[in-house]
Amino acid sequence: MKKTLRRALTAAIAALAIAAVVLIYALSHLGAWLLTDEPLRPARAIAVLGGGQAWRSIEAAQLYKAGWAHEVWLTRGRPNEIDRELASIGLEPDTEEVLSRQVLRKLEVPEAAIRIIPREVDNTLAELRVIAGFARSQAGEASLPVILVTSKSHTRRVRVIWNTVAPRDAAVVRCKASDPFDPGRWWSTTTDALAAFREAFGIVNAWAGFPIAPRER
Repeated sequence: MKKTLRRALTAAIAALAIAAVVLIYALSHLGAWLLTDEPLRPARAIAVLGGGQAWRSIEAAQLYKAGWAHEVWLTRGRPNEIDRELASIGLEPDTEEVLSRQVLRKLEVPEAAIRIIPREVDNTLAELRVIAGFARSQAGEASLPVILVTSKSHTRRVRVIWNTVAPRDAAVVRCKASDPFDPGRWWSTTTDALAAFREAFGIVNAWAGFPIAPRER
């Protein structure tokens, strides 16, 4: 009996040790797994995903000027609680698409090449659905993908969600190299750690069929 108990205890300790090693390995590689920067190919448009980070628009401008597409698409975020609070005291903050347009124009993207998708969105799932629908509604170059520009930590979730709303090859997911997210040491700052865990949770939620309703982009 004692031998059996000792063996069971040894097996349990070994299993816990193996699980701990696997968990540590998985966490140490989480940041690198979250990052996917897919090979560029000619596209019908470059879509800047919302999120309040100007380097997405900067990357879109660089891709446009490099000739990868002839248009840059911007999405419209639905007013949030902060926007409504500011409006209640008579302040009208610049919306994200206004700032993105300013960045694009500053970087010499022609006004005629900038298009704002009219339908408002408030989370990544809704945003990608709107982009996919807008792409399907446009005449010409139907076989070309849309380049989706987002942040490093957000790229994997964008790819996972896109695959649920449109054909995989209908999009190329890209990020800007100068994005400060550090995939190799994501745990070293609270900003990167929070981003990594948020993205990992969002991916699991997407895989599960969105049992928890998305709220913010």
